[in-house]
Amino acid sequence: MKFYKKPFLPLIEFLGRLKAEKRFTEPPILIGGCGRSGTTILLSIVSAHPQVFACPKELGLFNKIKYDAEGNPGPHRIDRLYRAVLTSKVKKTASRFVEKSPSNVKQIEVIDQYFKEYKFIHIIRDGRDVVLSIHPTDKSKYWVDPERWVHDVSAGLEHLHNPHVLTIFYEDLMQNYQETMRQICQHCNLPLTPEIENWFEHTTVKKNKAYHGGVNKINTRSIGKWQAPEHQERVQELLDYPGAQELLEKLGYLKGQPSLEAFQPNTIKP
Repeated sequence: MKFYKKPFLPLIEFLGRLKAEKRFTEPPILIGGCGRSGTTILLSIVSAHPQVFACPKELGLFNKIKYDAEGNPGPHRIDRLYRAVLTSKVKKTASRFVEKSPSNVKQIEVIDQYFKEYKFIHIIRDGRDVVLSIHPTDKSKYWVDPERWVHDVSAGLEHLHNPHVLTIFYEDLMQNYQETMRQICQHCNLPLTPEIENWFEHTTVKKNKAYHGGVNKINTRSIGKWQAPEHQERVQELLDYPGAQELLEKLGYLKGQPSLEAFQPNTIKP
């Protein structure tokens, strides 16, 4: 943080917390997942809900953790949330906020301790498509490497059975929008409103650094890009990374149908 901003932090936190506590009476919603897995499009969709205020930018609240005198963990830069609340237009009907940072998926345990009551959406996308994304500021580089995909997805799956966490697939969101959003709204205790069904007309997050331009309507063009011959070398890099092929197989991607079935506890008694 630049030195001239530090003196204003106590005031920002005081005013921001005051407004947040007054406006947000329902548990927050956090979105996380490996980068390039659909976290931003999901934020844009959820932002359309009349009961939700979407932080327009990634805040990275839990990128750095601090501990209080009793050893309880929390975000080092909670002021970012309060600044967003103070400087953004908050719908009069909003009763909760949603924040999206891909890195949230690596801090679910801390989030669990800090918020107590919250809803988390972990979104997973086929790693073979994820590793093809080109970096927005350096076209000569890929955005996500195989190690990050394996690590981040695995981190989220550790909390698969946490009642606060819902795990969804990017492919389901694109190909079966209505059913996937029904699950998300049910998980978050939100009614499935006309604004969500027609989210593109009501979204408040139309621009984001993750978009190569503005937000686009739901489409399936980015699904299965890995199958093109020109991408086979890069795909092989992912498959050669330790644990990647096993994770793809367990998630059902190698069979062409993503599923969490392999992660469900075996309820069949011997």
